[in-house]
Amino acid sequence: MLTLRRPALEDADALVAAVQDPEIPRWTNVPSPYTHEHAVEYIQREDPRVLNLLAFEDDELVGSFSLLEIDLDAEYAEVGYWVAREARGRGVATEGVERMKLIADQLGVTRLELIAHRDNVGSRGVARKAGFAETGEMRPAPRVDPPTAPDYVVYAWSAE
Repeated sequence: MLTLRRPALEDADALVAAVQDPEIPRWTNVPSPYTHEHAVEYIQREDPRVLNLLAFEDDELVGSFSLLEIDLDAEYAEVGYWVAREARGRGVATEGVERMKLIADQLGVTRLELIAHRDNVGSRGVARKAGFAETGEMRPAPRVDPPTAPDYVVYAWSAE
């Protein structure tokens, strides 16, 4: 069973170990190399526009799921995630994204977006399996400066 909870300082070593997998920074904004200092910064981050949760199965870290750019006035947020190499292919990503939809809905978010690189077949499949519809819009990588080419496919889910 997948358990989502806020990160704690005792999770830092597991975070560092998990994100050494080159596939995680390849498709996300996770820094590479990822250090203990990055983990502590992530764990201690206080930003009302971000909700970070770690995913565990039997006390093993299997991923990270976040609501980003939360704007309750606009009823908008973006879901972001990564899944540890050992947990891929078991439905962790889809279950985690579906759980984030429920949390977003409880917060009052009516539009949730998932933005995946056009070549990230896995994440694009997760978006569809979790009930997100492709909008036809392409964007640069989110939260990257300078902006990249518009190679990211936008998927959206609406609570309405």
